[in-house]
Amino acid sequence: ILILYFVNQSQKNKINFRSNQNHQAIVSSKSYSSKDIENQLINEIEDYILFINSFNATSAANKAAKNYYGEIIGKNLSSFLRVPDLLDKIEKCRKERVNEYLEFEINLPTYSFFRLTIVPLSQKNILLVIKDYTDVKKTEKLRSDFVANVSHELKTPLVSIKGFLETISSTAKDDPKAQLEFIKIMQEQAIKMEILISDLMSLSRIEMQEHIQPSGKVDLLDLVNNIKNTPNKAVFEKKLKIEVIADDFIPEVRGDYDKLSEVVQNLFDNAIKYSNKSSSIQISLKINLNKLTHGAVVFCIQDQGIGISNDEIHRVTERFYRSANAKKNLIPGTGLGLAIVKHIVNQHRGEIEIFSRLD
Repeated sequence: ILILYFVNQSQKNKINFRSNQNHQAIVSSKSYSSKDIENQLINEIEDYILFINSFNATSAANKAAKNYYGEIIGKNLSSFLRVPDLLDKIEKCRKERVNEYLEFEINLPTYSFFRLTIVPLSQKNILLVIKDYTDVKKTEKLRSDFVANVSHELKTPLVSIKGFLETISSTAKDDPKAQLEFIKIMQEQAIKMEILISDLMSLSRIEMQEHIQPSGKVDLLDLVNNIKNTPNKAVFEKKLKIEVIADDFIPEVRGDYDKLSEVVQNLFDNAIKYSNKSSSIQISLKINLNKLTHGAVVFCIQDQGIGISNDEIHRVTERFYRSANAKKNLIPGTGLGLAIVKHIVNQHRGEIEIFSRLD
């Protein structure tokens, strides 16, 4: 079962403004010392800032550091920040009175990467500034993995096509029957490459625009019915029953029609591909009444297919990821469909939930 939550077009952002005159009155009603301003500025910084005394205990910290490390005031630095070479760097900073730098990573409970600056203050006190570079590192790794995966996925059909061409031009050059068989396989491999390249271009385009929230209006029920009523050879061959259920009134959602069509089409195609013969696919649209996004339109598609194990569900929206059950049943695919869905849903500020069990 895959469930998407989309923002209702009629929902409005509620922002309370105060007039400039009132704002000035509030500001002027209290005088701020330079110390207050300094503390406020430090607390607004997203980096983790800690003041360490001569005993290597935390004497002060900004709001970001407290939120991340918890109650650390008065605690020894080593009790919550176990980083090799950190204490040696701090002592060197105290003695030489120059800034020291250190990079470190943490693998539990999740991977994180930080860059730390050690600044000498008066009376052997030390200022630590810790910058979180986890997103940067993950992006670099993702890019590297992406290139590796693309190279592998394109190389496989290319090697196959090249091999059959060599066979046709040599040992099978006088065997028309073998040539026809090999040409058919090459056509299938070429189609696979074409689909892969198309999906990659689509994913790249979506990622570039993910930060831009669409502002149009989309009738999801009309979109779903258009896709459902379009003749589909696989539905006919598998003898699938397609059912659409909707609340009496489904409001328009804020979004881009073409991109939401791509979402619904991808999910519909997936449901068909993984469904067992003579089974049913149910598509439902309703107004959400339970979640925090009250009033959102909920799109749900449910099939009776082979299913996914619980420990794989969180990975199925990753690029190129194919579930073990899909590989076992030799179901073709690029592993990019749900990655595309995820990014489009993110662009529309929606949510996605996936539930499944193995057949």
